[in-house]
Amino acid sequence: MRQVRPLTPPLIAKRPVDGRGLVLPSGQIVFPTPTDWLVCRDDLLTDVCTEEQLLKSYQILEEGTFLSRARCVQIEESTGVGSTRTPAELVKAISRLARITIGDIRIDFTPGQLEEIAHRAAKRGYTVEQEIGRIVDRIKDEIFYKS
Repeated sequence: MRQVRPLTPPLIAKRPVDGRGLVLPSGQIVFPTPTDWLVCRDDLLTDVCTEEQLLKSYQILEEGTFLSRARCVQIEESTGVGSTRTPAELVKAISRLARITIGDIRIDFTPGQLEEIAHRAAKRGYTVEQEIGRIVDRIKDEIFYKS
């Protein structure tokens, strides 16, 4: 058995503009208070609820993503701007960051190794990508000039 969610655009919760009566899809007429939340899909009202009901019945999304904006900024320092827009973009960025491919050889790093590379890069004022480039340059130097 698996838990699933439909692939639908997220709902929007907003405060009512005035106290006029609104019609729910069930046909019920409701009169929201200024502290209530109107839950909508595009322009279609789907629910009216209190703060408590909203937190109990709905998952609150931060700025249209699955992570808070602060966490996205923190992640994007290592993975690149825009890499947290969607889960697929994040996976692609992590995959790009977590390996180096030279020809058909793929070099995988453990999270600890990536953390060390990021630490060294930050200490030297480089991005992770620049630091990995420096590592590759040292390998080329070792192979072609010192052997």
